Amino acid sequence: MAGRVLYAGLQLLDRQLVDRSGRLCGKVDDLELSEPDGNGDLYVVAILCGPGALALRLGRTCLGNWLRRMLEVSSDGPGQAGRIPFQRVADIASHVRLSVDSEESPAFAVERWVRDHVITHIPGCG
Repeated sequence: MAGRVLYAGLQLLDRQLVDRSGRLCGKVDDLELSEPDGNGDLYVVAILCGPGALALRLGRTCLGNWLRRMLEVSSDGPGQAGRIPFQRVADIASHVRLSVDSEESPAFAVERWVRDHVITHIPGCG
């Protein structure tokens, strides 16, 4: 499979994620890489985003464990990073455009939880 050479730190990490409708839906926090042929070439398999990506980076430290527990409580599930398969990336420019709507993206999970559990309970907002 022919691919494009990217400088991940410059062209992917910390870039804004934009859905197919042009709505902002998170940032690229980390990348999942693979070395399929064992020759040293790394390929981006998925974009990791959201607070779960930070929890993965913090590991089994006190802060990492606390963040993971908070994410499990807030998302009604395991506090994992939002994982977007790289096949869902439509374009890479000054931002990363996805080929899905933000509502379908795991990058939007925290915003969805805040909307459903906090914002809707504020008078005049729900």
